Amino acid sequence: MTENPPRHLLLATDLSARCDRAQDRALDLARAWKAKLTIVHALDVVSMTGTTSTILAAARRRASSHLDREFADVGDIAWDIDIREGEPADVILAVARERNCDMIVTGIAGNDALGHMLVGGTTASVVRQAGLPVLVVKKRVRQAYRRIVVASDLSEASTGALEMGALLFPPAHITLFHAFDMPFRGFLDDKDGSERGRANLAREDAKAFVASHLPDAGNDVGIHVAHGDPAPLLAEFAIKEDIDLLLAGTYGRTGLLGALIGSVAEALLEEVECDVMIVPGRGVRSDG
Repeated sequence: MTENPPRHLLLATDLSARCDRAQDRALDLARAWKAKLTIVHALDVVSMTGTTSTILAAARRRASSHLDREFADVGDIAWDIDIREGEPADVILAVARERNCDMIVTGIAGNDALGHMLVGGTTASVVRQAGLPVLVVKKRVRQAYRRIVVASDLSEASTGALEMGALLFPPAHITLFHAFDMPFRGFLDDKDGSERGRANLAREDAKAFVASHLPDAGNDVGIHVAHGDPAPLLAEFAIKEDIDLLLAGTYGRTGLLGALIGSVAEALLEEVECDVMIVPGRGVRSDG
């Protein structure tokens, strides 16, 4: 993983009202990291009825005018706009590659095409093909991220999310969340005792994992272990602990990709109240 914050952010927007949350967060991050910001808007020809060159030209002018107004007073942030025709996910991936962007920032906005771009099967496609962190902004921006939870299965492939959380958001309090499984639990005589014992082992493993990858963190990183399916447990934990941001890797020993990509990802992104950053595991590269 790079030892520097991202220097080029891509903000994907459909110009809907809720996208102002992603816009505000992208601007805050660009300002904090002194990063360039590229704003991307897709003219989804497929979703337009009776599309003609005149209609497309008018849509392009409206989008460009809207974005020029929105970003006219952002101060010293270097920014530019890229408006293209095409399916939103394809457009975003193409711009991210061409511009060598380091992170994609977007929001979830209603029932329109881009609003559903980062749920379901397309999420897996965007994450795997981009090979970049994808930040899905859901909360209004009140301040910098303060409370962060990192989901990990303690595999080497899942270290990226932990390291990125510490690198990008040093003032925030980080908690490592590890969900463990208990095979054949139904056959155990002392289920509660066995679960407590397994939880203690999982907690020690998690502490060792943090110590090996963030040796300077000391006891600053919190540890939370739980038995069961990670997605609903994470959703509950995020609400209970007032979490601002959830980071999770896409590949790992226990298949966190399966927990975060697909139908469970859709539920997580729609139900979890906090922002979510999906971080490619080590060795994940763009297919393009």
